[in-house]
Amino acid sequence: MARFTFSAGNARALARAPLYGLGALAARLVPRDPSRWVFGSGIGVGEGALALWELCRDRDPQRRLVWLASSDEELADAIARGMRAVPARGIRGFWETLRSGVVIVTHGLGDVNRYGSSRALVVQLWHGIPLKRLHLDTGAALRLPLIGSLPGARALMARLYRAGSSRIALFPVASELVAARVRSAFGLPSSRVRVLGDARDDVLLHGDADARRAAARALVESVVGVLPESARVVLYAPTWRDGETDPAIPTEQEWRAIAEWAERVDAVLLIRSHPLGAGSYAAGPALSPRIRLMGRDLLGDATPALPALDALVTDYSSIAFDAAIAGVPSVFFAPDLARYLSTRGLYTPYRAFSGEDPATTWSRTLERLDGALDEGSARAAALAHATWLRDEHVDRLDGRATERVRAAILALLVERAAPEDLDAVPERPVVVDAVAIESGDDGAGATVVVAGRCALGLRGIALVGPRQHLPGALSVDGERFTARIPLLVSRWGSEPLPAPSGAYALELELDGAARPTARATVAATLPTASLSPLLRVEVAADRGTLLVTLAPPLAEDERGAAAQRRLEADYRHREATPERAVLLESFYAQTAACNPLAIDRELARAHPDVVRYWSVVDRSVAVPQGGVPLVEGSAEWWRVRADARVLVVNDWLRKRWRPRPHQTVLQTWHGTMLKRLALDRDRVGPRTRIAVRRESARWSVLLAQNPYAAGILRRAYAFRGPVWVEGYPRNDVLVTGDRAAARERLGVGAHERAVLYAPTWRDDRTEIVDFLDLPGFAAALADLPGDHVLLVRGHSRTLRFGRDLSAPGLIDVTTYPSMSDLLLAADVVVTDYSSIMFDATTTDAPLVLFLPDLEHYRRDLRGFYFDVTTEAPGPVVTDRDALLAVLGDLAEGAPAADPAALAAWRARFNPLDDGRAAERVVARMIAAGMLG
Repeated sequence: MARFTFSAGNARALARAPLYGLGALAARLVPRDPSRWVFGSGIGVGEGALALWELCRDRDPQRRLVWLASSDEELADAIARGMRAVPARGIRGFWETLRSGVVIVTHGLGDVNRYGSSRALVVQLWHGIPLKRLHLDTGAALRLPLIGSLPGARALMARLYRAGSSRIALFPVASELVAARVRSAFGLPSSRVRVLGDARDDVLLHGDADARRAAARALVESVVGVLPESARVVLYAPTWRDGETDPAIPTEQEWRAIAEWAERVDAVLLIRSHPLGAGSYAAGPALSPRIRLMGRDLLGDATPALPALDALVTDYSSIAFDAAIAGVPSVFFAPDLARYLSTRGLYTPYRAFSGEDPATTWSRTLERLDGALDEGSARAAALAHATWLRDEHVDRLDGRATERVRAAILALLVERAAPEDLDAVPERPVVVDAVAIESGDDGAGATVVVAGRCALGLRGIALVGPRQHLPGALSVDGERFTARIPLLVSRWGSEPLPAPSGAYALELELDGAARPTARATVAATLPTASLSPLLRVEVAADRGTLLVTLAPPLAEDERGAAAQRRLEADYRHREATPERAVLLESFYAQTAACNPLAIDRELARAHPDVVRYWSVVDRSVAVPQGGVPLVEGSAEWWRVRADARVLVVNDWLRKRWRPRPHQTVLQTWHGTMLKRLALDRDRVGPRTRIAVRRESARWSVLLAQNPYAAGILRRAYAFRGPVWVEGYPRNDVLVTGDRAAARERLGVGAHERAVLYAPTWRDDRTEIVDFLDLPGFAAALADLPGDHVLLVRGHSRTLRFGRDLSAPGLIDVTTYPSMSDLLLAADVVVTDYSSIMFDATTTDAPLVLFLPDLEHYRRDLRGFYFDVTTEAPGPVVTDRDALLAVLGDLAEGAPAADPAALAAWRARFNPLDDGRAAERVVARMIAAGMLG
């Protein structure tokens, strides 16, 4: 079976750079002929390229249509179909590509002759609706062998991806929702990504259903042999795993169970493993004639065969969308869900795609198939979900996508005017025809008012973002509706504040629908941007719905790069006026928490005359009572940055800083370290070394939790100033805080056993890592003794990425501002390489280290200062089942740690975490005269 990995593919792309350059030079010298078109597909003769070739053959006999084949078998197939065909890799393929005015591909420029494609009109007929993140949207696609962890390696691959994508002149897609994904993944403007439909799926919409089914069954039988006349047909089609072996390959016992099941229900299971995957399914067909292989070697393009199916089994493959168009229900089988999600992000949460918890074993998959094949509620639910998948992701179901693609190409060649309705998308059941933004009586609040019509009945409406759900007050009068959606909300017990900055899509609950829809036709004249003291609101039609974007309340003369350059220049050149004030910033102003928050509390108690400013990214950040929020980049923020006597930060100040003689920078940092930092990391380049030394030179005083951390921080940051070893102020609350109140704020019941899962961030990912399948893990906790609730906390660096999880028994607390409160509330703490392991031992909650990627993290990402697997004060596990077992033992009262090991750990890392660290730090600040 063929093997492919992103890493190896990217290495080959870099090695071919000189050939691309020669091809680009040749393209400048050789004129292209718009009457010559070349076609190619990564799966052989098929996909949308074949559909377009067949249409052009019939409609445009004067054109020279050439199929470029990547193998001898594909070349023979093309010639047998009556095509003019040549090998893609040779000189003839290069010449045909170089001379052609139009280049049509389905996977990438490697479908034809990549070196001859420069300056051609490239049409990308992608090979499926994307569920998995593509290209620029996933770090997995930017990997490189050997040098992949070096600074700039991923940025280099991103530039190469953008350069390749820039050649695409037309990228047809199935819907406006898909268009947004493609624009992001390929870095393309909206003018090139057009909702014309997928040419590859026209075959699923032509003619009547019975005719399609008969033709598809005949196609299947032509490649796998005659099927029993009454047999139901099931296709298993998993996706690939970047070169790794498919984990779903059945064992001998599972093959026997599958064969017995197929005999019992009178079914034939067709196996179509991904052509780029690894592993063999040959044992199944050898056992039973009811199990047959239908790989790419037998049938290059499976799409025309889908109407023959009674059910599909898949995992993360886009074939589920095609099956939905064909009216075929899917059973989702994902045995490696946690691992897959940790390496490949998805555009939509997996359970939204699958409709329920997926099966994780073959036995459970066969049970699900029983329901999907028999007439009854299970099959009805599976078909309803297929309809939802289709309707959310496909805008045009008329079977004329290929015609529209051809018309768009001719218009781009200026050979024929495009039809007026070429880009006209059919109207959705919900039509928004009026939108307004209303301010509150004080001018600070904001409400989005949405009105329109819905023939199906509307029972709920909301604006939904990654980390916030904003419900609307809905009124309905016949088909007309009006909804008022407040943009200020209370979260975690705070006063009403704006929702976090970002994009919020309109989501609608329709009568009779099991799931909400995020699709609506926007026919309204949209209001201009609205600015209030708390937020900026912009409204647009995007992603196939109404999109409301919230932003910080910066004035017009504060917004944008040019305005910030002017404000920074003013800041650097003006003479400061010292103010008895502190400017506090936590995690790049994304929250008010950690050590700065504890110091704020002590200043408010002991020195209430000191003004306490907080640097915040936007007004969604709740600051302590009496604190003054300053939006980063505002004119007032720049003023205070110069005038405040003390800056208290727990991460880098970054570039925008000019020290004044009256100012002191107290760098509290944000944790004792297991993972290597800054200059202590392997393969640190000159640019990083310069940046680290420049940053640490801005600090006046460095705070450390313990002597161990003090030595590392001084060395790793080449810091020459004083280091205060006073314990961590943020841990004071772990000694003095109100645990019951913290649990109440989180929504944890007094009887519930709270398991806090808080992994650190990964240098090669933007979102929280999930090696557990967290919604499924929460369900598994329900089987343990006691009532468990899973608190999921992403690292602060993942806060602006990903989305909150929602599942029974799970509370996503990533946006909860205080990690200390979470540690205070927890009954068990589970982490990996995070510094919270050194804070959690201030409490009596058991600490469990879950290290599923230990070797990768140690070898490729960071490395460690000591071997935590031998020195940890609690259990260390590396897989999901072992973690569940440990949590079960703890729930039954098993000891959490060896008392001697815990005592040694606390003596080393927690000697000063006594509840008075903030008091000591503030006292030293005053004694040093920092506040004048």
